[in-house]
Amino acid sequence: MSVQTLSLLAWERSIRTRAQERTGQSAQVRREEELIRRAQEFDQEALGWLYELFYPKLYNYAYLQLGDVHQAEDLASEVLLRVLESLKGYRFRGVPLAAWVFRIARNYLIDLSRRRQRRQQVGLYEGIPDDTQDSPQTVAERSAAQDEIRLALTKLTEEQRQVIILKFVEGMDNASVARVLGRSQGAVKSLQHRALVSLKKIISSQEVE
Repeated sequence: MSVQTLSLLAWERSIRTRAQERTGQSAQVRREEELIRRAQEFDQEALGWLYELFYPKLYNYAYLQLGDVHQAEDLASEVLLRVLESLKGYRFRGVPLAAWVFRIARNYLIDLSRRRQRRQQVGLYEGIPDDTQDSPQTVAERSAAQDEIRLALTKLTEEQRQVIILKFVEGMDNASVARVLGRSQGAVKSLQHRALVSLKKIISSQEVE
């Protein structure tokens, strides 16, 4: 089989894969739109879906930046409350709901940071949620790994940190991250590149120490 034939087959597979991904994304978007509509009408199942989907995501988002269990829980609860209060006025525009939710979460973090600065309270706190099913060694190892990642993230700029968490922890696409940050997708790609380069240097220096 010639190189040209192999290249053509690879190109066709790539097209089919992208088409399948778009089909899957479209179905997911339609399902999310329907659930949002039901949640706006205070359907209990849809509201439960919102809570179960976003509470752990918001908790992780907050903990990686604040390093405190109780503050992460407070942020997740407060942001979900704000989401429910504003949900009636939300208009679906084809972008995942997560973009809107995490924009609220980011604004909450910015407000929290400003309040801290006014009170001259600076610092990160230790701690992760207790899990009685894990051994003390497993919990300690997980805590150390999270602390190492969190420490590295604190050395990035605020926008770089947001891009890394939203993309690689929360699994959001560039369009959604751009909506959260109020930036273009090109800017998000540039921030991601610079953040990954910086993280590589930071983690390498930590390993040397």
